[in-house]
Amino acid sequence: MKIAKKTKRREKLLDSILKHMMNHTMFSDKVSRTRDTESMIQKNLFLYLEDEDRLKKCIEDYGMTDKKSAELAASFQWEQKKTTTVKNFSVFSTNHRPDAVLDMEDFRIGIEIKKGDSGTALRSGLGQCLIYGSEFDFAIYLFVDMTDNRNILKSLDGERERKIINDLWDNYNVKFDIV
Repeated sequence: MKIAKKTKRREKLLDSILKHMMNHTMFSDKVSRTRDTESMIQKNLFLYLEDEDRLKKCIEDYGMTDKKSAELAASFQWEQKKTTTVKNFSVFSTNHRPDAVLDMEDFRIGIEIKKGDSGTALRSGLGQCLIYGSEFDFAIYLFVDMTDNRNILKSLDGERERKIINDLWDNYNVKFDIV
């Protein structure tokens, strides 16, 4: 598997998209997360990226013209969007697909959103993102911590966890964070 070339511009684009998703008001400490399904979280995040041209602005900051940024943002695909379809691809005789895809023409980004209160959901998303490396140049994985005290989120301070996050980026082109 050939890993796509990382550039400062590409990393800035991925970080910008991830930051926008993490800044959604549904992740405020003032809001309960317990009733939101994973599907609702995904839909809210992807609509949020499209609303007020947030995704378009990320693409403009990447260096695209206003017209090209609008075109690429309009082609943003996510599972529940009526006008697009995220296509499956087969690996190990199993169909896979990320929750969203951004096709930048010279590289593609798969986006995965998972929620959970245990390692099972976290591991599932990590495994999916590693598989996405066979189809996409980059992956963004946002895990929504549903534990009462945000214990999974707090684990980001750990040395082992930081090493894993850095390895995901360095070796697999996966941008990972927890909210």
